[in-house]
Amino acid sequence: MHDAYEPVPILEKLPLQIECLAAWEDWLLVGTKPGHLLLYRIKKDAGTNRFEVTLEKSNKNFSKKIQQLFVVSQYKILVSLLENNIHVHDLLTFQQITVVSKARGATLFSCDLQSSSSEAQLRMCVAVKKKLQLYYWKDREFHELQGDFAAPDIPKSMAWCENSICVGFKRDYYLIRVSQNCSIRNTRLCVFGGT
Repeated sequence: MHDAYEPVPILEKLPLQIECLAAWEDWLLVGTKPGHLLLYRIKKDAGTNRFEVTLEKSNKNFSKKIQQLFVVSQYKILVSLLENNIHVHDLLTFQQITVVSKARGATLFSCDLQSSSSEAQLRMCVAVKKKLQLYYWKDREFHELQGDFAAPDIPKSMAWCENSICVGFKRDYYLIRVSQNCSIRNTRLCVFGGT
């Protein structure tokens, strides 16, 4: 049998409980349960399957459980879910830029960076209880793309796929298409364990 991936441990016996990870280029961000954000530089040793891992920065100022992270290196920002709200920090200094106050109570988010001929556009979908909220990034803050959209259940997972968002619920998946005029159309993909 062919193994597509080979697991290689790079961080072991970390004294803090890991909640989430985000990676870009040679960097790894580790979000922890006590709210520490750790930035590691990872370099692969040539010709071997070993990695040199260096802790470059540790930020204890988050002081909140870091639930989810997403790096947007093109805008030099870090989008995070902290204590059920969406925060945006500068990627280089970790200074807070903005908080999406309407997203209070958020349990999950998914970001998508669309590249066009002129410039990249960042979109975000946020799950707040049984609602989905859509935002776009402009002038160093998130703006509402449209009003809230009612979901059939509390989303457990989300992922963008071009102009659609695949949303996983407890028993089924929906593909939500977001059109240019901001209308939303659902398609139920599959059901698990019942009707």
